[in-house]
Amino acid sequence: MFRTASSAVDGDEDGSPTIQETMVDILPAGEGSIPRTMGQNKVQKLKENGKAKDDIAFQQEMTASLRLMEERNAIVVEERNRRHEEQAKQIQEEMDDRNMQGNTLDSNK
Repeated sequence: MFRTASSAVDGDEDGSPTIQETMVDILPAGEGSIPRTMGQNKVQKLKENGKAKDDIAFQQEMTASLRLMEERNAIVVEERNRRHEEQAKQIQEEMDDRNMQGNTLDSNK
């Protein structure tokens, strides 16, 4: 164990300076404290765990966003197909009407 002293100049009741000493015990790395490398490893592990949790949260957000985009795209495709079918039916009806008119004109001749 090592001891270190620090001095501070302070004033007493009548204002004259006094010196106070503070003793601090400094323990070597193996005595009564967590070794620095263990502490650093723990901090690193906590950082990695936090990063892993952040990564998982980000992946979950991305997955949810992609699912939402997929659902929206499916709706857009369904609407486009429905409109296409309606247009095809309308064109077919117009062609049928023209054919009927042509057949009617031909039979009246």
